[in-house]
Amino acid sequence: MQAVILAAGCGSRMGDLTGDIPKAFFEINGKSFYERQYDALIDRVDGITVVLGYEYENVLGELFSAEPLVFERWDEYENAESLRLALERHDDDVLVLNGDVIVSPSVIDEMKRRYSAWRGCYNVVGCIPGNQMKHTAIRFDESGTVVDYGNIEGHRHAGVGIIGRRHRQRAIEILARNREDWYPHVYTRTPTKRMFVPANRHLEINRPTDVARARERLPLFDQSSSA
Repeated sequence: MQAVILAAGCGSRMGDLTGDIPKAFFEINGKSFYERQYDALIDRVDGITVVLGYEYENVLGELFSAEPLVFERWDEYENAESLRLALERHDDDVLVLNGDVIVSPSVIDEMKRRYSAWRGCYNVVGCIPGNQMKHTAIRFDESGTVVDYGNIEGHRHAGVGIIGRRHRQRAIEILARNREDWYPHVYTRTPTKRMFVPANRHLEINRPTDVARARERLPLFDQSSSA
């Protein structure tokens, strides 16, 4: 299984905090989100690809052993195109992680376990328990199969999932037709099961106001991640 981190965007909602770096490389409590993502992934996947675009030259030296995939036209499309390019590169199962999200290693382990238990018949997508309308959300039926995604009432998308090799080509075709959209709509058009991600094992930054909360939560998050 390969991991793909989607970090091509400029993070415009972060203002001057990401003036010369992608949002994933913004440092909080002594480490960037990317460093934390890398640490959680490196022993759990066969390789890591980071999709870069905005100010990519400034972070190429910070990837450790991960491989860059530079998306020069990042500002012309949404992240559906970033994921399509990554899927084109890897004929394998792909764990997808948004650049502004970190999850604990236990979340990755459980997601891989569930994917393996379903024998690759289903993709897996993470979501936060509890109905809400503030963030983009996922809906699913009684069996846990994803049926809808978007600015709807539902469970908040956690920014992590697995797209299996069995559904890779179909996903590429869907993404190619929807390059100006967000990528998670692919989960509604390929067989996908949801997995709940505990809120205390998930962090996301979208705006400067999220940074202060992240600084407060990271010590407890790190404790839960190592538990």
